[in-house]
Amino acid sequence: MSEKLDYNQFKDFFKTLPVNYPVGVVFLNGFPVEVSSFSNLNSDTGLAYFLDAEGQIAVLDTAKIDGLSFGVAEEPDEE
Repeated sequence: MSEKLDYNQFKDFFKTLPVNYPVGVVFLNGFPVEVSSFSNLNSDTGLAYFLDAEGQIAVLDTAKIDGLSFGVAEEPDEE
């Protein structure tokens, strides 16, 4: 018997985050999208709004988000 996964689990999670909460990376279908903060959530549409480092807005479907990373990833040291 297969179990249906709730791919919209992040929608409820984003409801708990305050505006301007720092987020480093959102994984959208496995693809990393660098952001700097969570802006807000439209609960009716399931769209989450994020700001990137340049202040541009990224609008992402919470049903397609499969992971989050908090903080900024460090660049590897050059040798």
